[in-house]
Amino acid sequence: MERYDPERSTYGFTVAAAIEAVPSARRQVTALVGKLGFSISDETVETVELLAGEVIANAVLYSAAPCDVAVTRTDERLRVEVKDTDPLLPSVVEAGPNDERGRGLLLVDALADAWGVQSEYPGKTTWFEIAPEPLPESSGHDSDGAPSSGAVSVRRSDRGGGLEPRTPPVLAGTGERQQAA
Repeated sequence: MERYDPERSTYGFTVAAAIEAVPSARRQVTALVGKLGFSISDETVETVELLAGEVIANAVLYSAAPCDVAVTRTDERLRVEVKDTDPLLPSVVEAGPNDERGRGLLLVDALADAWGVQSEYPGKTTWFEIAPEPLPESSGHDSDGAPSSGAVSVRRSDRGGGLEPRTPPVLAGTGERQQAA
């Protein structure tokens, strides 16, 4: 069931705890983008759909519980947030050529304008942002507000296409599994 918060310009919905629910959920994300008034290219819609699918699939696979998805318009960016009940923070890993998993966050890392993870009891929120139209570099415009303590986020760097950390990384803890997309 779709929800709307007019104060935040946010649409949201819950995804069932089944990997089979992911394709429908990512299509619902792209439908909500239109409701927020974005006029974006087909290529950007495909990118949003791909990244939403990766983040939602991680939430469903690793939490084995329903997850909540929020699609928000903020500072001329599209923000997709996925809240799940797994307290372990995801990390970008290098997948081998024969690995069936492990590339999702690499895609998010490469294609999103910004992304991050916020610890929230009992789990976390993983988010990404996409700018529908490129923002002028001279504007100094960045996403609204830095994440609070306990958050990890990254953004694209203008130097060599790499990533620059925006806040110190948060460790998931010794002996805990690291989840990969």
